[in-house]
Amino acid sequence: MEKFGWAYIGCGSIAHRTATELVQTDDNKIAAVWNRTKSKAEDFAKEYGGTVYDTAEEAINAPGVEGVYVAVNGDKHAEYTELAIKNKKPVLCEKPFTFNKEKTEELFDYAKENNVYISEAMKTWHNETALKVKEWVDANRVGEIKSVEFAYAVPMLQHSTNPRLTTPSMLGGALLDIGVYAVRYCYELFGLPEEIECEGDMHEVDHAEKIRFYYPGFVANMHVSMVEDGGHFLEVEGTEGSISVPEFHVAKRATLKSADKVETFETDDLIFGRQFSNVAAEIRAGKKESDYIPAESTIDVMGLLDECRRQMGLVYPQEAATE
Repeated sequence: MEKFGWAYIGCGSIAHRTATELVQTDDNKIAAVWNRTKSKAEDFAKEYGGTVYDTAEEAINAPGVEGVYVAVNGDKHAEYTELAIKNKKPVLCEKPFTFNKEKTEELFDYAKENNVYISEAMKTWHNETALKVKEWVDANRVGEIKSVEFAYAVPMLQHSTNPRLTTPSMLGGALLDIGVYAVRYCYELFGLPEEIECEGDMHEVDHAEKIRFYYPGFVANMHVSMVEDGGHFLEVEGTEGSISVPEFHVAKRATLKSADKVETFETDDLIFGRQFSNVAAEIRAGKKESDYIPAESTIDVMGLLDECRRQMGLVYPQEAATE
């Protein structure tokens, strides 16, 4: 069978990371490439394949393109996802899907009206490790949950001057860049919380936050930061055991400890590659919504992020413009 052809819209760092794995799969290829700076698209295509086009719309409609991967900066996600839907092309859009829940709902409604598949590129939940952790939790392997601790705290601002991290109009801030992974993981394991508390270290955008999701019988604590080295892990403690997941959002290993044994799950699967293969298979099967990342989950998580930002007082210019 012919490999599934992708149009890459955007050729920044995340595009390079995903393409490195996509070209290792047996069932995907890059058919078309577009970037605002054409020379970057040309360099990208030389490395990973694909034909460079002068406009995003030309790339979306290029020969051999079956799906569109939107990898531009977050503030432009909605614009290029809408363009792909307008042209009746399925979309895999990077996180954050848009800037808030309302805009996210609009995109999914537009896709439904046009009978087009769209999905958020939340690679974690295409990953066997995360799915195994969810299986353990759902099967009560650790008994009743007592506590949950997430950390995703890395000193990004010490090592990068990229304006997307700190510019409000570019959806800057720790929450939408890395906090989304902890919020999404918590949602996938335990559902919507009964109550949320979020305290942010605010500048023009949030540089860090402490988030608490309250569930019946336990609290899930999330420490998110792009200014300090505070670790990157998930720890779940229950009445009959515990689960430990280092680097939880890209994990290839998780450990379940109970009173009488230790069980370790490991995989060498491609994190991004698995996502592209799963989505390609869903599109070719005629699905209009992902079984792995359904619309409801993306909408719910955007609502949780909205509430966190509300409590921190962070409003993006895109929201002010629509009020």
